[in-house]
Amino acid sequence: MKLLKQRFEAMHLTVVGAHQQPGKPSQMDWVPIVFITFKVLVFGTCMFYAIKWHHDQGKKAKEGASKRQGLTEQAQEASE
Repeated sequence: MKLLKQRFEAMHLTVVGAHQQPGKPSQMDWVPIVFITFKVLVFGTCMFYAIKWHHDQGKKAKEGASKRQGLTEQAQEASE
């Protein structure tokens, strides 16, 4: 058990760095947290606007189809 603890501490010092105190996060530890948070916000915003755009395009197409149908019905009534 003691050997396992020594190996873990040695590995931890190589990962964390010998100059850093164990348990105290360095400035570089925050970089992935900030970038991942930013990435999630950007992708979430983009997904929201993509879904909104496709929904609006569908509404616009449906309105255009109903207008065309109304115009064709009026033209048929006028020709009769």
